[in-house]
Amino acid sequence: MKVLMVLHSHDSGGAERHALQLMGGLRERGHEPVFAGPMDGWLGDQVKAAGLPHHHIPLHGLIDLPSLWSLAALARREKADLIHGHLTRGAYYAGLGGRLAGVANVATAHSTNAGKHFGRADRIIAVAGAVESFLIDRGYEAERIQVVHNGIPDVAALPHTGREQMRRELGLGDEPCLLMAARFIHAKGHDTLLKALAGLRERPWTLLLAGDKGSELGQRMEALAGELGLAGRVRFLGLREDVPALLGAADILVAPSRREALSLALLEASAFSLPIVATWVGGTGEVVKEGDNGFLVPPDDPAGLATALAPLLEDPLLRRDCGARARARFEDGFTLEAMLDKTLVVYRQALEAHSK
Repeated sequence: MKVLMVLHSHDSGGAERHALQLMGGLRERGHEPVFAGPMDGWLGDQVKAAGLPHHHIPLHGLIDLPSLWSLAALARREKADLIHGHLTRGAYYAGLGGRLAGVANVATAHSTNAGKHFGRADRIIAVAGAVESFLIDRGYEAERIQVVHNGIPDVAALPHTGREQMRRELGLGDEPCLLMAARFIHAKGHDTLLKALAGLRERPWTLLLAGDKGSELGQRMEALAGELGLAGRVRFLGLREDVPALLGAADILVAPSRREALSLALLEASAFSLPIVATWVGGTGEVVKEGDNGFLVPPDDPAGLATALAPLLEDPLLRRDCGARARARFEDGFTLEAMLDKTLVVYRQALEAHSK
């Protein structure tokens, strides 16, 4: 099956990594994914590095007629079986391009505010049950929507720097190490985590923050850590390509987001058998079960977050047990193979619906 993968992005967020892993997985199964989108960003670089077929289509805004004609012409020229759009802009172009080219199309909604421009999709993939509910509330027919949870490769099995070596390189001792790997944007809740840890200053811990610390918000968070008296215990690592090694070195994954659909960081932490403390937003509760593989708290609640973190900081056996259950949940439903199986089912449904 030849699939045009349409996504407009210059960043390295979850949707971009999802699309990259999906294309790689489809290729391994003998299908022919072709990327169609801007090539002058992180995703374009990764597509080229992976040796995936690609075509530069700028997708400027939602009224870029040259890009629309280019996508439709590409679908016809490549004899594509299906166009798969991601995020709002990708869904918009996949829908219109599919209609122009006479090709079936699928759109993936990656967030709980993805309410527009999915109407032309033959089938809609929601990356979490929370996203499905949001789409139904916005008037989309439940019959056209299929939940396909994000899935990832088993990152713990990939080659990476060992735990002890990485902890030495980071200058960590025996204290528990917390990790948050996320872009520095307001929705991720870095400030909530720093305020929570200010209330746990008397306990031993070190926090690793992996993300674009040079951004405006990153600099503000570094200043906030200093104001809270945490400067020596919070490490701003900047953008890292070795997040698996950081996960292997960590003891707890923290995800204090204000808004989230289904974070890949939760799945990566689960693959590494890490307990998770996260906010109850979007599809987070579909991965983290309260008191089982971690703890859930409301967003914007530093005190609640501190209360959830405290027992994990104190008890290594609790960390181990929660981590083991996190690994089991990952193996049970959040692997790349599971995602590929379900995605291909949706593709077949879309092709059938389009042929009627």
